[in-house]
Amino acid sequence: MLVPAILYKKEIEHNFLKSLYTNDYFFYMGYPHYYESPAIEVRENIYQYAIVNNGKVIGYFSYKVDPIISCVNHFGFYSFDRGNYVIGRDVFSEMEKLIKRFHRTEWLVIGNNPVKKHYDKLCKKHNGRIIKLCDAVKDPDGNYLDKYVYEIINAEMA
Repeated sequence: MLVPAILYKKEIEHNFLKSLYTNDYFFYMGYPHYYESPAIEVRENIYQYAIVNNGKVIGYFSYKVDPIISCVNHFGFYSFDRGNYVIGRDVFSEMEKLIKRFHRTEWLVIGNNPVKKHYDKLCKKHNGRIIKLCDAVKDPDGNYLDKYVYEIINAEMA
C-alpha cells in the first residue's frame, strides 16, 4: 500500500542508509557510494510514498508532476524487501494511473537493473519509446553501463 512517506520518514532514511554500499543503491542513485537521502517533506508537485505491507515499510516511491505541460517524471523507486511482489504491484499500479492521467510520462533506468524488464513491458504496453544512452554511467566495479530513457505519450491527452 502506498502511504505518504512523511509518515515513515525516519524508517525510510534508515533503510536507505543500511543499503548504502550495495548495487541496489547504485541502481537507485546512479553513483556508487554517494549518499543523498531523499528530501522527505511535503512539497508542491512532488509525491513521495512509503510502500507498506503489514505495517512494515518495504519500499519507497516518488515522482514529480509538471502540471503546466501535463508531465510526470523524476521517478524514484527503491525496494527494501527485494522480491516482495507487493512492491512491484503497488508501483506499477500507480504508474498505470499516472500514464492515463498525464500527457507525458518519463523515467530513467540504469542498464543491468533487474527491474528494467518490467519497465520494458510497461513501455511496450503503452506504445512508449525507449532511448538508449551508451556508456552513460560507471558502476562500483568500474564497468560502464547504458542508461535508458523511457517515455510514454498519452495520445488521448493531446
